Amino acid sequence: MTATNVPDKGRDTLIESLLGSSLHNPALLDKFHIPRFKLRLAAIDAWGVKKGERLLDIGCGQGESSVALAAVVGDTGNVTAIDTAQMDYGHPFTMREAQQHIRNSALGPRISFYPVDAASFLTDTFVDNIDGAVLCQCLFYFPNESEVQNLFTTISNAGIARIYAAEWSYTPSHEPQVAHILATRAQALYHMYDAERPPDPRDQNVRSGVDQQAILRAAKLAGYRAAKETLVTPEQDMREGQFEVEYVLGPSFEQRVKNARLSQVQETEINDAIQELQTELEKPLYSGTTNVMAMDVWCAVFELQQ
Repeated sequence: MTATNVPDKGRDTLIESLLGSSLHNPALLDKFHIPRFKLRLAAIDAWGVKKGERLLDIGCGQGESSVALAAVVGDTGNVTAIDTAQMDYGHPFTMREAQQHIRNSALGPRISFYPVDAASFLTDTFVDNIDGAVLCQCLFYFPNESEVQNLFTTISNAGIARIYAAEWSYTPSHEPQVAHILATRAQALYHMYDAERPPDPRDQNVRSGVDQQAILRAAKLAGYRAAKETLVTPEQDMREGQFEVEYVLGPSFEQRVKNARLSQVQETEINDAIQELQTELEKPLYSGTTNVMAMDVWCAVFELQQ
């Protein structure tokens, strides 16, 4: 497995194009939007996506990964973006608002959005028009490893030759990343035990928190081999780790745990995870939450074995 930092060759110009095609809050450019686009572009670079590729972006959300992919594949490529979330889901912008903005943008002609799940879409679609499926940090939304396995099997049964996958690594390469890992684990426990609760637009993007070993198992069982694996270390301005930590330690998450109909054992396990995070943050290297680093992102290319 190779490791890399976020590349910067021609990046600023590309990010300006992505911002121009995306609905965003100008006040949050440096704090939120630009760091996320830099990380998306780093994953695409690690995968080796080429101009002209025709990609299926599964779990596209508001289209952040879709516009980044569209910029890279160029006019001769295209991105088909699918997601099952309700069109009024999302905060402060809904799925409907964000996707419509992209449709009307310079990159819009390269992207098609469909509110559908992968199994339904691939049943009715000719996969000869798809070079690869993209799973760009979307597996956090899946409730368990079994559902991830089902998705890989669906993609395999459709005959899609390549899968580009990216998820948080859960293995720290720098000590200040540990707090981010602990925060996501606390959330994963909550969503595992409160699985019947409908999603809240204000929730963070963590559900089961499947790691790379679970993804590798799912890929292998579906007939794919890992052709390439890369670790991307986010730049310091990527504050996702800090956001996750502050959310878990804040009143909103505390109240949701209290309101959930959990057993005493389950609630204790979540509170113990929160306490472990609080203990971690007492280390001098953190200075509160300002020095929390986002986890590395594990980027893999899977190829379907014949």
